[in-house]
Amino acid sequence: MEIGQSSKTKYWGNRTYKKIARLKKPVECYNPEQGKVFFDPMIIQIEWDTPPSDDKHELWFPYWMIVGGKRKYGQFAPMIGERALLELLQEAINQDFFSYDFLVELNSSLTQKLGRS
Repeated sequence: MEIGQSSKTKYWGNRTYKKIARLKKPVECYNPEQGKVFFDPMIIQIEWDTPPSDDKHELWFPYWMIVGGKRKYGQFAPMIGERALLELLQEAINQDFFSYDFLVELNSSLTQKLGRS
């Protein structure tokens, strides 16, 4: 998956990858059946030829698994650990994935949760 790549999707039409946030390195995991495996999630900002909603800020959360040295596309909803999610969000924020209004609302929620005014 590369910035600028386009593809057609079932039900939604053509999409283009505008920005991609990746981890510095995949998360090393352990699976009792496979042993050491690697989890490589990402966040992709998508631009649609025909946006499916009024939001127009769609994000996609695909992932890859590296099992036995082979890279496989994740087929189900990802399970992302807190540290990996934070790194992905920080990278997405650094790449300006989000609108100013979104960041203001996020800041407000965080400030409220952390008890600061």
